[in-house]
Amino acid sequence: MKEYMASPDAPDNKRDVVRNWAITGIFWILALGTLSLAQGVFVPIISAFVLALTFSPVRRALGRIGIPAGAAAGIIMVSLLVVFGVLFYFISEALQQYMSDAPTFAAEVRRELSGLFGTIEPVLKAGDQIDALTSQGKQQTVAIREPGFVSVMTQATPAVVSQLIVTLTLSFFLIASGDMFYEKLVQVMPKLKDKRRALAAARTIENQLSTYLFTITAINAVLGMIIGSVMWAIGMPNPLLFGLGAFLLNYIPYIGSIGGITVSLVTGLVTFDNTLQALLPALLYWLINTIEGQFLTPVLVGRRLKLNAVVVFISFALWAWVWSFMGMLLSTPILLMAKVVSDNVNGLESFGKFLGDRDDLSGSDSRLMKFVFRQKDTPLSEEG
Repeated sequence: MKEYMASPDAPDNKRDVVRNWAITGIFWILALGTLSLAQGVFVPIISAFVLALTFSPVRRALGRIGIPAGAAAGIIMVSLLVVFGVLFYFISEALQQYMSDAPTFAAEVRRELSGLFGTIEPVLKAGDQIDALTSQGKQQTVAIREPGFVSVMTQATPAVVSQLIVTLTLSFFLIASGDMFYEKLVQVMPKLKDKRRALAAARTIENQLSTYLFTITAINAVLGMIIGSVMWAIGMPNPLLFGLGAFLLNYIPYIGSIGGITVSLVTGLVTFDNTLQALLPALLYWLINTIEGQFLTPVLVGRRLKLNAVVVFISFALWAWVWSFMGMLLSTPILLMAKVVSDNVNGLESFGKFLGDRDDLSGSDSRLMKFVFRQKDTPLSEEG
C-alpha cells in the first residue's frame, strides 16, 4: 500500500507565503501613508514629471528648427503661464458676476427649498421648542462657527501657489535638460537589450501622455464652448462660468460631469418657474457629456490608451483618497505610466495585461472559457 506523506517543507512554505504577503501589505500601507502625509512634496514632483513628459515632443519639435532646449523650455513655460493667466482672468470675472448675484441666488434657493420641504416645518418648530425647553437654566451658550468658504480658500491659497511654483520650476528644468533622462537610462542599464527596452518604455510613456493630455484638452475646450453656448441659448445666468466649469471639471473622471449636472440642475430650478424649462439645463448638460464620454473620447483616446475601465475607476478612487483633488487629476497619467512600465519589465507583464483593456483570447483560453460557462454551474470535476 502506497503511503502519502506530507512534505516536511510544506509548513515552512506556507509560512513563507504568509510572511511575503504580510510584508507586501505592510509595504503598501506604509507607502500610501507616506504619499498621503508627504503630499506637499510628492504632488509637485509627479506633476512636474507629467508636464515635462507631456511637452517633450514640443521641445523636440522646437529643437528641429534650431531652438535650444533651454529656450524651448522657456517658451513652453511662458505659454503655460499665459494660458493659466487667461483662464484665471475669465474665471475671476465670471465668479465676480456670480458673487454679485449670490444673495439673490441664495434667497431663491431658500425659497425653493422651503416650498419643497414645507411639510416638515411643524416638526422643525417642535424641535426648536424642545431645544428651548431643555436649554432653560443654562447660563452660558457656546457657539462654534465652521470656517466659511472664503476663509478656507484664503487659507489654502498660499499652499496652492507654492506648489504651483515648485511644479512649474521643476518642469522648466526637466524640459531644459533635454534628453538627459534618456541618457541616464542608457548609462545605468547593463545590457543592450535592457537599454532598448527602457528607452522604448520611456518613449511610449512620453508619447501616450502627450497624446492623452493634448487630446483631452482639445475635447474639453470644445465641450466647454458647446455647453457655454447652449446655456446662453436657453437663458441660463453666467453661461461663461458654465463653459469654463465644463472645461475644467472634465479633467476629473466621473466626478466632474456629476458636479456640472448638479450645478445646472440647482441653477435651473432657481432660475425658471416652469418645471420642464428648469430641468432642461441639467438634461442638456448630461446629454452633451454623454455624447462626449461614450462616443467622442473613446474614439479619440480610448483606443490608444487601452486601459481597463474598472481599473481606471479604482485608480481614481485610490488617488483621490491619497491626494484628494490633485489625485483625481493625476490618477489616469499615473495609471498609464504604470501600465507601460509593467508591459516592459520582466515579471510584470501579467500585471500590465490586468491593467489593460480586454484583448482577444488565444484559442486555448477561448475554449477554456466556453468550457467553464457553457452549462449551468457545472463544476469542472463533473465534466467528462
